Amino acid sequence: MRQSFPPHRVHYGTKILRASVATIACVIVLQSPTAAHSQGFVITQNQFESWIFSTLQNQANARNVLKDRIELEIDRLDQIAPLTQAQKVKIRFAGKGDISRFFRDVDAAITEFKRRESEGEINQNEINEIYQLAMPLQQRLNKGLFGDKSLLQKVAKATMDQQQSLELEKRSKRKLNRRLDLVCAAYVGNLGRQVSMTKDQRDEFSKLLRESLDINLASATYLSYVVMIKASELPNEQLEEIFDETQLNAIRGSFAQFQGLKANLQQMGVLDE
Repeated sequence: MRQSFPPHRVHYGTKILRASVATIACVIVLQSPTAAHSQGFVITQNQFESWIFSTLQNQANARNVLKDRIELEIDRLDQIAPLTQAQKVKIRFAGKGDISRFFRDVDAAITEFKRRESEGEINQNEINEIYQLAMPLQQRLNKGLFGDKSLLQKVAKATMDQQQSLELEKRSKRKLNRRLDLVCAAYVGNLGRQVSMTKDQRDEFSKLLRESLDINLASATYLSYVVMIKASELPNEQLEEIFDETQLNAIRGSFAQFQGLKANLQQMGVLDE
């Protein structure tokens, strides 16, 4: 049942939403080729590699971090479905294969960068082209090298017996569902502070949002942003069953903030097209 509220009680909360967009946008803008060119930076190999490795900074640090992440992934799997030492050895070897495959692609990109660098001064168009060499590699790091399609996960599944596989699948689903429940509740609660709504409306909106989500994100870091984007893509007719026109105008106003956020997350490789 929809319930109307006086217009003066409706608030958009744009400061909060703009801050969310800005948080992600900064990651892109601070390292963009346009920014580098406009500030007069010389595009060196170090700058090129900084585009690839982002917060991991450089190759040496990235290798160490990725090796540690293999052990963290093995520990995670071991807690869910206890592994034998032989299984751990195979999984660790596969993880090293994922790292080696990634750095082979990094070396190929650096070789191409050096070739273009040797041809002379790099103009604006060439900077953009070079940035496109780095971007797919940065996206792979942001998604995580050890996702579902990685050698590590494929070997882990292949080495597990049926009972281990069933336990892994159940635990993984429960963990993702719990996190989604918490993130959805936090989003609806925050929206409820910006747009006045009844408890029944909050409950109905929470149920609609949760039932509409089908997320299998390799990296949970940006899950809260993904939930906000998914909320903004809910069909209008479903929202109209819950909210009145005044509320919908306010809610749609908040949704407008997510277009730039969606594009940035897609560029970073943590949100599917």
